[in-house]
Parts: sequence; C-alpha cells; structure tokens
Amino acid sequence: MPKNDTVKRLGDEVCSDYLGFTPTSNSTKPPHIANGLFREVSGEVCDFRDVHEWIVSERKKDAITSEKIIEKYKDVLWEGENEDPSNIKQVRFLLDDIFNPDHTVYPSYDFSAANISSHWLVKGSVSAEDKIGRFIFEILAKKIDGKRSPAIDLIQNALSEDIDDLTKIIKPIIVFPSEDAKRDIRGVDYPAEEDIKWDACKATIREGFNNLAENMILTGDSKNSLLILERMVNFSCFSAFYYLVNVNAVQHGGTPSPILIDAGEDVESIKKASEHCYSFAKTAVEDYYIASIDAILHKEVLHDSKKECMAWIKQMVFANDSREKEITAALNSYFESFCDDGDTAIHALAHALQIILYTFDYKNNSPSEFCRVLGVRDGLIGPRGNRAKVKRYLVNSFTLETITYSILSKEDIEDGIELKDFSRKATDAYNILLGADVDSEYTILENANIAQSTPGDLRGDMALNAQRIADLYISLGMAHRYADGVTMIGG
Repeated sequence: MPKNDTVKRLGDEVCSDYLGFTPTSNSTKPPHIANGLFREVSGEVCDFRDVHEWIVSERKKDAITSEKIIEKYKDVLWEGENEDPSNIKQVRFLLDDIFNPDHTVYPSYDFSAANISSHWLVKGSVSAEDKIGRFIFEILAKKIDGKRSPAIDLIQNALSEDIDDLTKIIKPIIVFPSEDAKRDIRGVDYPAEEDIKWDACKATIREGFNNLAENMILTGDSKNSLLILERMVNFSCFSAFYYLVNVNAVQHGGTPSPILIDAGEDVESIKKASEHCYSFAKTAVEDYYIASIDAILHKEVLHDSKKECMAWIKQMVFANDSREKEITAALNSYFESFCDDGDTAIHALAHALQIILYTFDYKNNSPSEFCRVLGVRDGLIGPRGNRAKVKRYLVNSFTLETITYSILSKEDIEDGIELKDFSRKATDAYNILLGADVDSEYTILENANIAQSTPGDLRGDMALNAQRIADLYISLGMAHRYADGVTMIGG
C-alpha cells in the first residue's frame, strides 16, 4: 500500500508521533520485546544462525536434518561424525523447549526471535517487535537528576554473563568456528535528551523500573542473570500495556483505566467488574486514536466546520479505486451520523476515521485487541486460550511479583508495609485495585461507570478479594500475617 494513502498515513502518524510504538500485530510476544530492548541496551547484535539450526525441529519444513547437523558440527560433538542422530534429535527437542517456549523461532532465521539468556542471542530487528523495545529504552535512558535508570546497568551486566546454565548448553555451537565473527558491537545509541518525549505515564514506568532494579539488588535476585532478564521483559510488557491503556488520560484528559485484579476465587461481582475494567481499557485505546486523529486534523483542516471537513475528505488519497469507493462511502456515513449526534465537525470526522482505520487497516489486529496480545502473554490477563472470549485481570504469580517489586520502595521491603497501604500505592502508581482500600477503590470504579453496571455486592466482595490476594502474597513468601489479622508485605 502506498505510503501516501491517507488512512494509512494517519494510523502511522498516531503510532510514530503520538504513541511511540506500533500496537498493530497479533504476532508480538515477550521474546520480540526482549530482543528489541536488549539490542538497544547492549548496543550489540549477534549472528546465532548456527544455534537457530539446532533449535528448529526437523519436522518443520526447510529445517536441517539431524544427519546434516552431525556432518556440519562434527568438530563440536563428543562422537564427531559417528554421533547417533537420535541423540541429536533429543538435544534439538531440549533446545526448542528452552529457547523457543513462545514459538517465536521459525524455519526462517530472519523472522525468528529466541528466548534470550545472554547477549549471544540478541539479533537485529524483527517486525513483530513493534518498536516497543526502543520505546522502553528511551524511558530508561532519560536522565533524571543527571542519572539514567539503574535497570540499564542491571540488564547490561546480565546480558554479558554467558556462563549461566542455559547459555552454557549452546556455547560450543556459538564459538564454532569463531565467536568473534558472530558479534557486531555497535555501541549503545542513547537518544538526545531533547528528543525524548515525556509525560506522567512514562515517569511512572521509569519509577517502576528503578524500583524493580533496586529491589532485585536489595533482595539478592541481581545475582541471577536469567531472573533479571525475565523480570525486565515481564515488566516491559506490562509497561507497554499500562501506557497503551492510560496514555489517553495523560495526553487528552480521558479517565484513567482501572485495573481490578481478580484473585481467582470465582466471585461473580469481582469477575464482572474486572471484565468491565478490561473492556474499559480497550475503549480507552479507541478514544486515544480518536483524540490523536482529532489533533492531526486540527493541523490539516482550516476551520472546524462541516464544509471544510467535507473538502478534506474529497482530497484524501487511496491505494486503489476499490479502496476509495469502500472507504469514502462508509466514512461519509459515519461522519454525517456523528455530526447529527452533535459532535463538532472535526471530532466527528476523527471518530469516523478511527472506525475506518479499525475496519479496513486493523481488521484482525486493532490497537484495542493489542491489549489482549500484551496482557495475556505477559500473564496479566486471563483466562488464556481463544475459547475464553471474555477476559479479565487474572494475574499470574510471577507477574504479580514483578509489579509488586516495581511499586515497593527499599524502605517498604526492609520495614514492611501493610496490605492496605500497599494497595493505595498500587492505585497511585498504576490505578491497580486489589480491594484492600474499599471506599476509595469503589469510587474509582464508580467514576469509570463500572461499579454501577456490576451485579452483586461488589463493595463487600472487594474486601474478600483483598484477603485472597493477601493469602497469595503469603504463599509467595512476600508477606506474613500477624495474630491480629494484619498482613504485612516485606519486613
């Protein structure tokens, strides 16, 4: 499709000039985001085609056979060219299980991204990264009080560690025949301070990364390079989700998206309220696109009038005649309808264009559906699987730990913090609702018109939900409960 196609241009401009990444792919998974972020942080790319050949199952089309593996890599095998192919098949199955858990390694190396255990598995850009890695890196790279985020040093040190249990398995393949030929050290490309766009959401994400890094050092988790990388990727996915669903509130004055965590006790009112929160988040993304297109149109349409908007529609450019015919008919219909509803002309046109963009260009991969792509794969949203059509905030234990460490301060971990006070911090940071501070959290749900549409005793059930989350924290070893029933996190 030509770049000057007007509808496509608007979509691209919202992503590049307003949002900062491209939430329009169903293929994006944590390894893609990891590859983008780690490439930026390390300033290095490596060629792991040799490892790729071993990871790809020979059952896949165009994959190399185990017999060919023996012939090609006999110098790194114990038995050389006499190695049993069945042994090679077992090793390849193991490598696939370790380095391809998200099924992001394909027969084509160019489209593949592996589960990264060290800098040796960081490669050049793949399309499914959606520029999220660079987006996160710029947040970490911005100097605040003269300092970049400590997360950068932590990630760099973890990537440089190549004697971890996973990298050691593939190191013989990596260094054959020469490891130097497989490294391209380019240096870290830190953005100029004046080029980093900043807002309250990004400031919140930055503080979260700082807390996460500092708490991993405090708890001793920083000694585990693999855990560092896993935590940082996990929080990167959450951060992209958080920004996507809340940027409209920051940039255009919309209502922040509440995130009601369901403890998983099958309480109907909590389930429904959490489902409504997730639906609210997807609608917030639609509203962001409308508001951003509105801002673009205010630069291109001379006056906020129906006449000028109609003139703008007439000068639109399309990739082909059939696309022009389909889009203009639908666009004019939507535009007229929104004008009749009382919208200003430019806002009516922006709303109409958002629907056109979602219908024609993002038919199977809209930015709103990207909430599911990020949320489910990051362990924030569930139930997993395509059969569960209705999703809610059903966080897994690892993601809950990661988010918690991004909220807690050093003092919180050392001295302890009551669950109710922690719940307030979670709400202040990410608008996360646990149910521990019922009155204020219920008000947030009312302001989002969620409490009113939720059946049952939501207020009473929120307190029950908080108790179950407290039990989860205790089972994870992150909290303890005193005899008086007070739950303390940390301490």
